[in-house]
Amino acid sequence: MDDVIWILLGIAVIGYAVIAPALGIAGFVRAGRRLQEITGLRRELAGLRRQIEGLRPAPAAEPEPAPPEPEAEAPAPAPEAPETREPLPEPEFEPRFESVEPPRPEAAAEPETVSAPMARQSLEQWLASRGLAWLGAGTLALAGIFLVKYSIDRGWLGPLVRVVLGLVAGVGLAVGGEWLRRRPLQRAVAAIGPNYLPPALTAAGLFTAFASVYAAYGLYGFLPPIVAFALLAAVAFAAFGLALLQGPLIAALGLLGGFVTPFLVSTGTPLPWPLFGYLLVLVAASLAIVRHMDWWWLAWGSLGGATAWVLLWYAGAWSAGDALPLGLFLVALSGLFYLVRRGRHATVELVTWPRGFAVIPTPDRVAWGAAAVVALLAFMLVRMDGYGPTSLGVLAALCALALAAGDREAVFDALAPVAAALAVALIATWHLPEIVGEAGPYFMVEGERRQQLTGPVLPPGLQPFALVAAGFAALFGLGGFFCLGRARRPALLAAVSASTPVLLLAVAYWRIEAFGVSVKWAVVAVALAAALVGAAARVRRMGATPSANLALGAYAAATVGALGLAATMTLEQAWLTVALSLQLPALAWLHGRLEARPLRWVAWAPAVVVLVRLVLNHNVLDYPLGTVPGVNWVLYGYGLPALSFWLAARIFLRKGDDLLVAVLEAGALAFTVLLVSLEIRSLVAGSLMEPDYHLLEQGLQTAAWLGLAYGWLVQHRRSGRPVLLWGWRILAGLAGAHTLFIQVLGANPLLTGEPVGAWPVLNLLALNYLVPAGFALAFARELKRSGQAQLAGAAALWGLVLVFVYLSLEVRRAFHGPLLDVGSTTDAELYAYSAVWLCYALGLLAFGVWRRLAALRYVSFALLFFVVGKVLVIDTAALSGGLRVVSVAGLALGLLGIVYAYQRFVFPPRPGEASDAAEPVKTPS
Repeated sequence: MDDVIWILLGIAVIGYAVIAPALGIAGFVRAGRRLQEITGLRRELAGLRRQIEGLRPAPAAEPEPAPPEPEAEAPAPAPEAPETREPLPEPEFEPRFESVEPPRPEAAAEPETVSAPMARQSLEQWLASRGLAWLGAGTLALAGIFLVKYSIDRGWLGPLVRVVLGLVAGVGLAVGGEWLRRRPLQRAVAAIGPNYLPPALTAAGLFTAFASVYAAYGLYGFLPPIVAFALLAAVAFAAFGLALLQGPLIAALGLLGGFVTPFLVSTGTPLPWPLFGYLLVLVAASLAIVRHMDWWWLAWGSLGGATAWVLLWYAGAWSAGDALPLGLFLVALSGLFYLVRRGRHATVELVTWPRGFAVIPTPDRVAWGAAAVVALLAFMLVRMDGYGPTSLGVLAALCALALAAGDREAVFDALAPVAAALAVALIATWHLPEIVGEAGPYFMVEGERRQQLTGPVLPPGLQPFALVAAGFAALFGLGGFFCLGRARRPALLAAVSASTPVLLLAVAYWRIEAFGVSVKWAVVAVALAAALVGAAARVRRMGATPSANLALGAYAAATVGALGLAATMTLEQAWLTVALSLQLPALAWLHGRLEARPLRWVAWAPAVVVLVRLVLNHNVLDYPLGTVPGVNWVLYGYGLPALSFWLAARIFLRKGDDLLVAVLEAGALAFTVLLVSLEIRSLVAGSLMEPDYHLLEQGLQTAAWLGLAYGWLVQHRRSGRPVLLWGWRILAGLAGAHTLFIQVLGANPLLTGEPVGAWPVLNLLALNYLVPAGFALAFARELKRSGQAQLAGAAALWGLVLVFVYLSLEVRRAFHGPLLDVGSTTDAELYAYSAVWLCYALGLLAFGVWRRLAALRYVSFALLFFVVGKVLVIDTAALSGGLRVVSVAGLALGLLGIVYAYQRFVFPPRPGEASDAAEPVKTPS
């Protein structure tokens, strides 16, 4: 009974497998008939419209009401499109896959009229055209699998018969799909829109054939690996051939099968030559289809598959000697992706970054992506090969291809800097061997070891590294220079040719010498600068065109960089920074002479390096100062960079005011402040690392900062430079905070007990409080002239507060001597405070009345109220005898004097008011 059930089930499965596609085909046949009828009706309607159009010119002058009807029938032009498809029964493959040919003008409007309604398909239309086709193909493949499983379980068919039947079924389905595609109905469906039925049958057949071959090899062992590999590859390439007729899905299936085949069939021994040779043929075949059909997504898939296999080989199958086959594969792969896009698109003149990459044609983007991926794979190959000559030659060949591609087509000229960056990265990450011993004899200079000019330049273990760096420098330097004459953008190629050797020399010097002093390396840098000067002279003969000026600027900037590098190799500490800063005026001068805007970008490099070294580098505090006070490295270490920054900013400003000019101006201001501050510290403390911060240095620093800030304020009012505006604000703010938190609150001599000097006025109190107060009042006056009333008022108020602090401490010094924190406060000292504060308040009031400054009078009133409170609360309780009487009487006389002064000078009575007040007052009798 079970056998009968399984037989009936098998018959049902086979019947379903045959009947289901038959029903689908019958449905498409009936739909095709209806489509033909609709097409005929549309042609008749189109003929009638042409007849009406032919009759219309005669009554053109008469305004008839009929014209609105043709406008209402505006969608009617759609039926005209089938007229261009009258040669439908021709036996060539359908127009759906002829996208590589330019469309005829009369058929150009066809997709808008016929296929536009297909863009919004209903669920029923989608199921009838695509869903049921793939469902039927999947069901057919599943039925075949079930039937094979049932035959295996029942033992009906042997393994060989199963494999043969699978191959026959696969070939039959593939042939059936192609046969079905050639039917008139299917051609009619394909003419209107995508037809998924023939590709579905073909895909099912290819899948069945692929699975059968693999079963013959992997399950039953009928085939040796070589034969199985060849058959699976044949199925994949057959899919490529059928894809030309049936669409991109078959191409995707063939590409997937082609890349999976080496993974499924293995001989047990890694063989790089056959594998990567096969992969190269597979990629070439897929790119041939891409070139013919414009399926550029297939090119991305080919690149992804090839990349995956190279990475898998690196991870698990690498062995010594694999560099040559992998290297040749990478070079050929890069060449294939470069050639596949030639002639398939409009020429792109230039690529501007970063937006330009997004607008170049897809073929060029594919070639760009392939070049970048292959470059990274080649970089990894060099590391896997242990920096062997083969892998290094492959990387050099790819760099040469990048230069050649940029020389031939402008869209690829930006590949040159990418390749140059890869070469620099290789040298920067090279695994250097540990060198035991030293390169040659040394001599001592000022207690430091320095290399002599005699002896070997490098240890033998480092010579390959240096030779490779020199080889890449020559490749980019000479190669880029010789390509300048034909380059579309010579400035870009000149920048690569000029800067890459300098960068490689700098990186090699860093890796070997660790930025130590080396005369030999400096000689190499000077020789490179001389070569760059020769290149610049040759470029100068190209003429005075803008592009030639840019190229000349690139070589000139590289020359300056090479000379700065030579200075780096021979100088230390501050002199190194000075040498780097001197490049800025040179670059600015070259920019002004050559009109080469990229030189402004080049100037950022030394500017940032100098700023970091002089502003953020705390190690400068350890530099020795020398024996002569005030004459030390600070003078030239900060003075020359400040002068260089200021001069470069002035020169760059002539050609434009931008962020670079602002940074250079800010750097000049910062270096000036640091120069003055460090010089004061060296003179007072004797060492930049001295931890103590005494009263004399505090006062000198504050006075110096305020003096610089005041000068910048005056200069800003004349020039209007925003850097000067923010410079004086920041520095004045720092000086004010320094005065408040350190001199007044933190390190006040009343708290620290530091001596202030025995002389009146000419002491440290005047330097720390009276001098800043004078600057604050000067700031107030200058700010008032500039119309900044609020800042002027704040500065004046702070100056008056500092004068008050100074007077108070000066009274303390008069009674206690240089040490303000010793001794007790006497009655006379308390009275002296009141008397001095009262005189100060009266003086402010008098000046405010004289200059008609209401704000100053208000300040004097506030101080008077403070004095009154002090006298009434403290003096009356602490003083006794005559001092109490004198204190209170003096305060009363002062207050009465203020009232009189206001009556006399501030609010005098008017003439009429005075006469009225003179008349006697009559009282009632």
